[in-house]
Amino acid sequence: MTTRSSLHFQLPAGGVPEWIHLMPAGTFSGVDGRGPFTLEAADEVIATSMAAGKLTVDENHSTDKAAPEGRPAPARGWIVEMQPRADGIWGRVEWTASGRALIEDKAYRGISPVLVAEKEGGRVVKLLRAALTNDPNLTLTTLHSRTPDMDFLSKLRTALGLTADAAEDAVLTAVTSHAAIAAAQGKLAEAVGLAADAASADLLTQVTAHAADAGKLTAISAHFKAAGLDLAKLTPTELQTHLQARGDADATQLRQTVISLQSQLTTLQTEGAKEKAVAFIDAAITAGKPLLPMRDHYIGRHQKDPAGVEKEVDALPSIHGGGVKRPPAEGALSANATTAEVVAAADLHQAEQARNGNRISSTDAILHVTGRR
Repeated sequence: MTTRSSLHFQLPAGGVPEWIHLMPAGTFSGVDGRGPFTLEAADEVIATSMAAGKLTVDENHSTDKAAPEGRPAPARGWIVEMQPRADGIWGRVEWTASGRALIEDKAYRGISPVLVAEKEGGRVVKLLRAALTNDPNLTLTTLHSRTPDMDFLSKLRTALGLTADAAEDAVLTAVTSHAAIAAAQGKLAEAVGLAADAASADLLTQVTAHAADAGKLTAISAHFKAAGLDLAKLTPTELQTHLQARGDADATQLRQTVISLQSQLTTLQTEGAKEKAVAFIDAAITAGKPLLPMRDHYIGRHQKDPAGVEKEVDALPSIHGGGVKRPPAEGALSANATTAEVVAAADLHQAEQARNGNRISSTDAILHVTGRR
């Protein structure tokens, strides 16, 4: 035999909640003495409750009190999904416009579920509906407490190693920083021959291997330096001759090892030099240096002579700094314009043409701004 009861719970705060706490876990009773009730198998209760479709959320149990008397009992929301959680059953509500307005106005602070339970033992078997109320009778999450978004923010603070009271801006900064680290990790993975999304453990193994190889080559380089030889300039034949003269039994194998290490080191050095060159030149372009048409040229030069190129680029005027003027309407610069000003003006003209869908060469751009075309 079963009995029907209505209980009262608080609703989550912070705007209009999508999920509301409908029933506590374990054994519970109402403040008015009803119960005790026991929620034993939440999944079974949910399946039974949702078998006929979505459930009504009304005001002050109007479905049970007003409707039988012929008075209006409009729905203020519909429970369309339920979930079993550690603290009981939660329901996802699709609020009506009127229901949303009531909650935004804080007209109600609680929810009162109507449930069916066995008369003997109080085991809950079904949830029929719920009602907005200001007479809470059970201790559940309130409409004016934490929202799921706040819980998520709290979890983020913990995951990022922040304090529990860290501001949202601090959380966002930490997330952005972690994203940058992840991006850098992807580039490092590609540099050592792995996929950008390689697992951290695989990346660590590969980087460690590269570091070990570099260490071996450093030791070998020191040996040849002590013998008055430059490993970087040593040919394979000269290398083998030197090793044989030392009486190394396995000179050929060692020669191959050194050649392999030389190749790996050269690759790493080249990649490192290019990465630094790209970073410097792109930063200079962003700062307004007139380098865009010759970006690849400057990157290549920087790889060979970083100090010289950086000195040259630093001396160039920035098109953002006001020192370089746009060419007159007729496209001509003054007769005493410097080379840097001509290049900067040509860059501007080339960029403007590109925005208009016209691709022109650097030469054509220079001819245009100097009035020769």
